[in-house]
Amino acid sequence: MVRVVETLRNVYQIDLEPGGFSNLVSVYAINTGKGIIVFEGGAAVSGNDLKNTLRGLPGTVTHAFITHVHIDHYGGTGALLELNPNIEVYVHPRGSKVLPNPDIVWAPAREALGWLGEIYGKPFEIPSRNARETKDGDRITIGDVTVEIVHTPGHASHHQSFIVEPWKILIVGDAAGIYVKDLDYIIPTTMEPLRFDMYVDSIKKLIAKNPSYIAYTHHLLVPNAVDLLNRHLRQLDVWAKATEEVVRERLGVKELEGILVERDQDLKRVYDRLRSMKAHYHLFSMAVDGLYKYFLDLETKRK
Repeated sequence: MVRVVETLRNVYQIDLEPGGFSNLVSVYAINTGKGIIVFEGGAAVSGNDLKNTLRGLPGTVTHAFITHVHIDHYGGTGALLELNPNIEVYVHPRGSKVLPNPDIVWAPAREALGWLGEIYGKPFEIPSRNARETKDGDRITIGDVTVEIVHTPGHASHHQSFIVEPWKILIVGDAAGIYVKDLDYIIPTTMEPLRFDMYVDSIKKLIAKNPSYIAYTHHLLVPNAVDLLNRHLRQLDVWAKATEEVVRERLGVKELEGILVERDQDLKRVYDRLRSMKAHYHLFSMAVDGLYKYFLDLETKRK
């Protein structure tokens, strides 16, 4: 089942529900007046659902913008070539080589994501001729819509975000967490491989853009974008300090999770409910583990 909501005029959120998990992975489609542009591609398992859903919108799909080449964000994009073999796919230069050769990311993704990676499936190939490498600050105008490219490394070296005008929507990918609306909680996207310093700097860079809305791939479009970004920064400060302390005291990642529950007051409020959400708790555990390994590596390098 796929759920489509017109969240703003001509802006559609498509909840793809991979593996039957709702509120997990969304793609955004915008009618530019000169065709449809798509942000993110979801996982390969949802490729046909995405393609068939877009057939029901007015206009031809002309462009796709992907935040990074992790399998839940771009894996289904190749299915869109059946709608338009000349679709232009905007990708960070560090990620472009993956498009025609998804084997580069498939094996590591399966190992990192485990059972969830198996559900997502191996990404579709996208020919190099369809790829358009971006530069930070690029502005691409398509019909009535302008997309500003903002390179936002940290979660991945090849991560980019997008500011979409005239609405000032921030398409954030994994640059600033996973927003679980039912819990009003943000799960940090601090999975391996992580550059925490870049992750924080990228959030500050996005705050400076002053977006009005934030569209999370995981999983919806909400207002008060700057408030949510600032809230996430405060949360990261708590998480980082707790993790540094745990590493110094030579405790493990399980102890870290318990300490985070005590110190992140929002997490303490929702922890039991979060544990009951299989896919979201799996991602939360990966985030805790990624942050722990980042600070453990820093500590090791200091010695």
